[in-house]
Amino acid sequence: MPMTVINGITPMMKYQSTFGNHYAFLRLISSMLLSSICLPAYASTAIFYGRPAPVDLLSHFTQVIVEPENMDNVDYLFDKGTKVFAYVSVGEVHATRSWYSEIPQSWFIGSNKEWGSSILDLTQQGWHDYLLDKYLSRLWEQGYRGFFLDGLETYQRVAVEPAARLNQEKALSNLIKSIHERFPGVELILNRGFDILPHVGQYAVALAAESLFQRWDPIDLEYTEVAEPDRNWLLQKLWQARDRYELQIIVIDYVDPKQKDLARATAKKISDLGFTPWVANPALDIFGIGKVEIFPRRILALYDGHEYPEGLQQTDIHKLLAMPLEHLGYTLDYLDVNAGLPGNLLTGQYAGIVSWFNNDALLHPAVYRDWLLRQMEAGVKVVILGNLGFKADNAFLKHLGVELSQSESLEGSLMVRGSDKIIGYEAKPQPVTRGFTAWQVLEDGVQKHLSFTGQSEEPVVAVFSGNWGGTALHPYVIEAGYQGLKRWIINPFEFLSTALDVKGIPVPDVTTENGRRLLLVQIDGDGAGNKAEIPGTPLAIKVIQDQFLQKYNLPSTVSIIEGETANRGSSDKVTEAEKIAQDIFKLNHVEIASHSYSHPSAWFPKNTIDADGDEYQLSVDGYGFDLHREIAGSVEYINNTLAPENKRARVFLWTGDGLASREALALARSLGLENMNGGGATISNDEKTVTRVPPLGYVMDDQLQLYAPMASEHVYTNRWQGPFHAFSRVVETMQLTDRPLRLKPLHIHYHFYSGSKTDSINALKSVYEWTVKQEHRPVWVSEYGQKVNEFRNLTMSRRVDGAWDIRGLNTLRTLRLPVSTGWPDLERSEGIVGVRDASQGRYVHLLPNHGQVLLYMTPELPLSPYLSHSNGEIDEWQKMSGGVNFRMRAHTPLEMTVASEGECHINWSGGTLEGQREGQGWKFVFPVADSGDATLVCS
Repeated sequence: MPMTVINGITPMMKYQSTFGNHYAFLRLISSMLLSSICLPAYASTAIFYGRPAPVDLLSHFTQVIVEPENMDNVDYLFDKGTKVFAYVSVGEVHATRSWYSEIPQSWFIGSNKEWGSSILDLTQQGWHDYLLDKYLSRLWEQGYRGFFLDGLETYQRVAVEPAARLNQEKALSNLIKSIHERFPGVELILNRGFDILPHVGQYAVALAAESLFQRWDPIDLEYTEVAEPDRNWLLQKLWQARDRYELQIIVIDYVDPKQKDLARATAKKISDLGFTPWVANPALDIFGIGKVEIFPRRILALYDGHEYPEGLQQTDIHKLLAMPLEHLGYTLDYLDVNAGLPGNLLTGQYAGIVSWFNNDALLHPAVYRDWLLRQMEAGVKVVILGNLGFKADNAFLKHLGVELSQSESLEGSLMVRGSDKIIGYEAKPQPVTRGFTAWQVLEDGVQKHLSFTGQSEEPVVAVFSGNWGGTALHPYVIEAGYQGLKRWIINPFEFLSTALDVKGIPVPDVTTENGRRLLLVQIDGDGAGNKAEIPGTPLAIKVIQDQFLQKYNLPSTVSIIEGETANRGSSDKVTEAEKIAQDIFKLNHVEIASHSYSHPSAWFPKNTIDADGDEYQLSVDGYGFDLHREIAGSVEYINNTLAPENKRARVFLWTGDGLASREALALARSLGLENMNGGGATISNDEKTVTRVPPLGYVMDDQLQLYAPMASEHVYTNRWQGPFHAFSRVVETMQLTDRPLRLKPLHIHYHFYSGSKTDSINALKSVYEWTVKQEHRPVWVSEYGQKVNEFRNLTMSRRVDGAWDIRGLNTLRTLRLPVSTGWPDLERSEGIVGVRDASQGRYVHLLPNHGQVLLYMTPELPLSPYLSHSNGEIDEWQKMSGGVNFRMRAHTPLEMTVASEGECHINWSGGTLEGQREGQGWKFVFPVADSGDATLVCS
């Protein structure tokens, strides 16, 4: 419900704005020198009345004021230590309240026409009893220990005579006193109520007021600046309340959500006065800006399900656009527009709305058009690829800064009029008129990335951006080539960065940790029992064990297919493959996984794959597909038959097309399993396009399907039809996903049947040999899966003092910064242990189990000793007067390089570990994988 003060002032303000401008200016300067009373240095407040309430974002604030009827998970905020104040309107009630009918009409004495609410007679004891005994008591039972009392001056609209006002004020004061007495320890925030402060100021912890610099006019329905006399009057009242009653002062100003810079400047003005700011829209149902500004990481990704009956996984927005968005630090919430659109405004909760439609014929085009326009007017960034989804009209297009071309047609040849660095990323635009919508630029604020000239001299735009977002029209997004090969015409990274206005935002990164590229080794269980075509014809699983798992000693996630490996006869005899699997699972560097019971070719009933040449769909006598048997049953078999004591399966690797249904994902998660497969990058020197690099995965009902970073040898060998040495080309893929942009971790992904042929064995050896020579940080698939899950769910904000606040971190331990933003300030920051520069960006290393990271930036290179890079993970990193106490461990012998101009050594295990000079740092190599308690000492 909106606040009740009209135009930011009361009628009395016109008569009380008598203070001179010079005096107000002096008070302003002196106030800026004072710190706010009873408020921590970076305490922050958010006010959010919308539904649903994003509690993960609200938890970034010290205290929040919420509409309790819209709160579904307030316990989350209680658990995070956030103070929660329930909005309570004391002086008026809106007819939309579910309990409005319970209020007798005799309790009302007027109406607030601007807000559409009824004004209460505060002298009615029945109203006091209702609030205390029913409404507030219910909130108290729900756990609220703070109330935000609104409508404290509404009575002034109808109680004009001094005696009438005095009666209302006396009743209101008694009500507030009763609330304080009835609920011991309750904290109250008053919204204005200056006239009753002498009577109730001692019962409050804070006072709020609206419209100090910027206001909303509910009569003319516009945002305006507050007049200086009114501002000065309000300033005097706020200073008096702060100084006399030692109250925290919360100032709520209203700014058009599209004017983000004005909102930030206004919040800073309020903060500089020593007050707590909140700048938002008048309905307070979007995320505004205060001492903390939320930087949402979620993108609402829209597609037309009727274009893709085979499912989300085949949409362009998922297969092509998701990966560039993830590289920029965003995570996607997919929505089929036919399933219904969010009813709430997304401002501050989503970084933007991205759509990719292939025509202008949605099922409900008018509904979608109006919804999209409503979100744009609320300041949500919008990125449009392909088509609008509805027939363009100038009334809508003016919001994009364009209009329909005045030329009757675009028949004839088109010529490129202009293009910039966003255009021609992998393919040059070929001017065509078929299917192209002709729009002309209407205003100067449009940035033209690709424009054409036809018969008319007036240029038309195909790719452009503005302060609202960006548009890339069909057919100038993707070039579709031979045999389905696609190439980007636009540079998706640059275009999205420009359209979404990404400026120096830290990017959570799941490709790198402690300055080194992550490395995964994954073995799918197919072909374990195949006879190898080498002397002695050992089983393929034995070849992999002897020549790879035991030789290279890299952490590896290894799976088996129960139906292929197990003895399914009546005998209890253990098969040869089972014996070898038991030995493999005993290896400390092996993580156990299941590759199902019968290797289904698809996990969605409607999905099928081309099975030509595919010999790995097992036919098990008397067995019909059963989801529980495939997942839970196979895991139970592995744990009971193959796994050593105290070691269990931790991963499920999807089979066939590798795309899991929501039921399959939920079952795997219920068993505590991470999951992976599907996806798989195949970019190569022959097909050098990032359209061949998949996203991290997809989510169904909050369950993550994790994609494999690299394709397996099954793809490189043409479904295992040959050539069998072709898997060596995965090295190209790993190189091309590292430079110029690091898009994926290193990943050796193969099946046991690679141990069955000489060419495939040699190819696999070449891949291992190349990979181990790269600087890497090896992890298991389960560890990688945990990082991707955190990537999806972590939240970010920036404080008024410039610090980035990142929440939800534990296993994800890297932030990537643009070099232009400077260096992490290691002295002021919290949860940061080092940094390393690379051509792909500046990688910042995070302390695990910290949960929250505060990142301050500085233009200066860090001077104190810090971690440059390591193949291990950090358990502890504590700076002391005598050096840095730390614990680190790795899957292989620990290596670490410390940046320091002085000489360094490590006190470790009762002795000293000397380092070797490496550039501007010192490299240390431990003989073991775990450092234990150690101390880094640098001169």
